[in-house]
Amino acid sequence: MNRFVFVTLPSVELERPPAAAGALAPIIKKAGLEPVIKDFTLYLFQNVSNHIIQKLEKYWRGKVDKLDHEARTELNKHLDFFIADILQNDPTWIGISVFSRFSVVAADEFLQAIKHRTKFDGKIVVGGQGISSELNRDNNNEIGVKQSFAEHALQQELCHYFIQGDSEESLYALLTGDITHPGINGVAPKQILNLDDLPMNDYSKIPPTDYYPSHMPGVYITASRGCVRKCSFCNVPDLWPKFRMRSPESIVAEIKHNADQGAKVFQFTDSLINGDLKKWRKINHQLAELRKQEQYKDIRYLGQFICRPKKQQTEEDWYWYAKGGADIVIVGFESYSPKVRKSMGKYHDNEDVDFHFEQCAKYGIKTICLMFVGYPNETQKDHEMNLEFLYRYKKYADAGTIHMVRWGYTGMFFKSQKINDDEIDIVLDPYFEEKFSSLPLSLRDVALGFSWVNQKNPTLTLNERMRRRLELHKLSVDLGWPQTRSEEELTLLIAIMKHLTNVNAVGDLSYLDELKDLHD
Repeated sequence: MNRFVFVTLPSVELERPPAAAGALAPIIKKAGLEPVIKDFTLYLFQNVSNHIIQKLEKYWRGKVDKLDHEARTELNKHLDFFIADILQNDPTWIGISVFSRFSVVAADEFLQAIKHRTKFDGKIVVGGQGISSELNRDNNNEIGVKQSFAEHALQQELCHYFIQGDSEESLYALLTGDITHPGINGVAPKQILNLDDLPMNDYSKIPPTDYYPSHMPGVYITASRGCVRKCSFCNVPDLWPKFRMRSPESIVAEIKHNADQGAKVFQFTDSLINGDLKKWRKINHQLAELRKQEQYKDIRYLGQFICRPKKQQTEEDWYWYAKGGADIVIVGFESYSPKVRKSMGKYHDNEDVDFHFEQCAKYGIKTICLMFVGYPNETQKDHEMNLEFLYRYKKYADAGTIHMVRWGYTGMFFKSQKINDDEIDIVLDPYFEEKFSSLPLSLRDVALGFSWVNQKNPTLTLNERMRRRLELHKLSVDLGWPQTRSEEELTLLIAIMKHLTNVNAVGDLSYLDELKDLHD
């Protein structure tokens, strides 16, 4: 039988089996091939020392351009072992999932090894959000040459096809001979509008008990695509112009099916799980009924959630969320300044934030707070409101209702035309990239997002945005707020700022030395 080996690559988390593998395994079966799933991140975790993994993580995430001799030797050895295991399946196809820009380096390593160190003569297809990430350099490492990973892989004959956008229909078309289908090799992708037409995720080839923590195995599930909001900083409307949500019956049926296979935790991949309140209420009522049965009582879920105005919801809604298994909601409050939120396209009030935390505390639902530092029209007064946020809701952080806060990087804008606000006039520095020529390659696309100045708020320099980010971090530490990803993000910011040279907007960088002692 013809086999399709689906490969997931670092850098990804190991909490659950990769969502793309679960979603595409039934598509591969439908096309008449046998899916085989291989996870290189899991393989490395099981076979390589933590010392080497830490070096590899820095490499995947662009903190270094090259590996030292020890790590390079280990990577080459284990790549060869891993690829040999793949080829033992005699595949006719190999599919590569490039989850994000942090997977591009690993994908290039893997594909180069396949091309130059094996005799594989089948077809290779790459997909995932990461394939659109820019390499920012050509093969001669010349400044100013920007090329997506998909274009790079195709031009260097590392793959035969790449798929952009929703991949279920495009992959099926490709495997059944239609190479001109939307989404394939640069043909504009087409959004799948009826999600109920898609098969439920199949994790039988990658059981959740193989992942960590194994005592609470979980899987990913997708209830919707797109968003009901059009926030100025977000690219979700570019990926999925229309919001679409599956029927409650199909979602609950998939949860039940995977619970029967041992899953207890369900993480929604949605941009927001409460986009369609009528359906969301029905889902939670059905889950509450399911959880009355002994074998399903441990079902719980987490996912991204919008803070809705109080008038759109009731306390009874929160009662049913808890009964349905709500464990953690990830909420982009973004700013405690109403003016800044309005400019972003966020329309909840601070009173709505109060209501959200009150209900979470009452019904035992935890919140991860996502916050934005240095939005283009943010003034010192607006920044002080973010500081007030930490004092005002400290009691919820102390009680564990607020699971953690993420302050992120600082304002990053590539498409300033999305911002429709009289207080904002974004200008990008055309010479910004030349000022950090020594920065590791894969960090340059991140750094480019910092190159803006709002001409109508000129005191919000890059240095001032970094200062505010540091002040919020320090106060979070002082008040005992748990934080997520702060070490990774602050380390990245240090790397970017310390590689910048001759940037008048940056100013004194001595404050960066403080960051080294403030990691979580």
